[in-house]
Amino acid sequence: MNIQQRKRLHRHTLIRTVVFYALVASLWIFLSDAILAWLIIDPQLLTRIQTIKGWLFVIVTATLLFFYLSHCLQALLVREEALEAEQAKAQQDILTRFQQLRTLFDSMNAIIYVADFSTHELLYVNRFTKELFGQNWQGRKCYHYLQEGIEQPCDFCTNSQLVKDGEPGPSVTWEFRNTINQHWYECFDKAIPWTNGELVRLEIALDVTERKELEKIKDDLLSTVSHEMRTPLTAISGFAELLLDNKGMPQEFQNHLQIIFNETEKMADLVNDFLEIRRLKTDRTRVDYTLLKVEDLFNLCLKNCRDRKEGHEIRFDGDTEAKVFGNHRELTQVISHLISNACRYSPAGGTIELKVKTKPNETQLCIMDHGVGIPAHELDNIFEPFHRLDTGDNRSTGGVGMGLSLVKEIVGLHGGRLRVESTPGEGSRFYITLPNLTGLSQPQGSDTKAQHWRL
Repeated sequence: MNIQQRKRLHRHTLIRTVVFYALVASLWIFLSDAILAWLIIDPQLLTRIQTIKGWLFVIVTATLLFFYLSHCLQALLVREEALEAEQAKAQQDILTRFQQLRTLFDSMNAIIYVADFSTHELLYVNRFTKELFGQNWQGRKCYHYLQEGIEQPCDFCTNSQLVKDGEPGPSVTWEFRNTINQHWYECFDKAIPWTNGELVRLEIALDVTERKELEKIKDDLLSTVSHEMRTPLTAISGFAELLLDNKGMPQEFQNHLQIIFNETEKMADLVNDFLEIRRLKTDRTRVDYTLLKVEDLFNLCLKNCRDRKEGHEIRFDGDTEAKVFGNHRELTQVISHLISNACRYSPAGGTIELKVKTKPNETQLCIMDHGVGIPAHELDNIFEPFHRLDTGDNRSTGGVGMGLSLVKEIVGLHGGRLRVESTPGEGSRFYITLPNLTGLSQPQGSDTKAQHWRL
C-alpha cells in the first residue's frame, strides 16, 4: 500500500468514526430525554437528572475515548517499532552487502569507483584506485581525481546512457586513455542503487594497455609484411602471365605456370584484404560516394570471380535499375567476396543469386546459395577475422577467413546492416541493407568530386 492509499484509508476511517460517534450520541440524547420525560413529571427533578445524565455521558465517552486512543496509539507504536526494526534490518543488510562488495572490490587489481549522477562527486573508490591516484578522494569530482587538466565533466561521460525512464539501463562498455598515467582502460559502467536508495554510477576499469600495444604491434607487423610481400608477388604474377603468353611452351609447362599464376593472384588478394582492413580501421572518413547501379557492380564482380566453377550458375534477380549510394571500390569488394564465398562453399555447383529489393529509405541485397550451409553455433563467428567454417576439408574451400570480416567492416562504414540466415546442407543467405541517399547528410562546403559523408 502506497502513501496515497494509506492517506485515503485514514481519512475514510476518521469520517466513519466521527459519523458513528455523532449518530450514537444523537440517539443517546434523544432516547434518554424521551424516556426521562415519560418517567419524571416534576420539571425541577427532570432538570437535575438531565444535568447528571450529561455529566455521566461526558465521563463515559471520555473514558471510552481514552481506552480507544490508548489502544490505537499502542498499535501504532508497535507498528512503528516493527517498521523501524525492518528498516534497521534492511539498512544492515545493505551495509553488509556493501561491505562484502567493498572487500571484493578491494581485492581486485582494477579501478573501481562510485560517483553521484548529478554532482559527479565520488562516493567510493577501491584500494587499487587509491594506490594509483592518491588517498585524497573524499568530496572530489571523478574527473578531477581520475583525470588531469579537466575542469568539467568528461565529453565521453556515459551518465546519459545508463538510465532510461528513471530505471537502470544496460551497462555501457567503452575504452579510453587515462590522461594521468597514459594507460588504456576498458570501462564497464552501470547505474546501481546506492545505500540511500538513489541511483549512482558504478565504473569498473581494467587496464588493457598491454593488449592495445600487442594489437598495434600485430597491425604494424601485418602491414609491413603485407607491403613487403606485394613486390615479389607482383613480380611472380607478372612473369607467370608473360610466360603464359608464350604459345610455343609445352602444355604441361603451361599448366604449371597457370597454377603458379592463380595461386599468386590468390596470395595477392589475401595481402590486399589485409591492407584494406587496416585502411578501413585507421581511416574512417568516407570519400568518393556516388550512386551506383547494382547490376553494373554485379557484372563487374562476376567477370572477375576466380572461384566460379563450371557447375555454378550465377544470376541477377531484381530491379535492373536499382541503385545504391556508396564507394564503388568498397561495394565491389563486398559483392565479390560474398559471391566468391558462395562459390567456395558450393563445391557441387548450383545456383547462386543476387536478389535486390528497393524500399523508400533503403536497398536490400541478398546473395543466396544452395551449398553446405552454416551451423547455427557458427553464425556469430563467421565475421571474425581468420575464422573459417569447418567443412571437414578446408583445403577444398581455400582462404584464411578475411573476406567476411572485410565485408562487415565496409557495410558498417556505409551505415548499413549485415545479417546471415543459413540451413546446414541447404545453403546460406547473406542480407546487406544500405541506406538510400535520403538517409545520409552532406556536410556544408564539400565539393562534388571528393565528397565526405557522415553516416
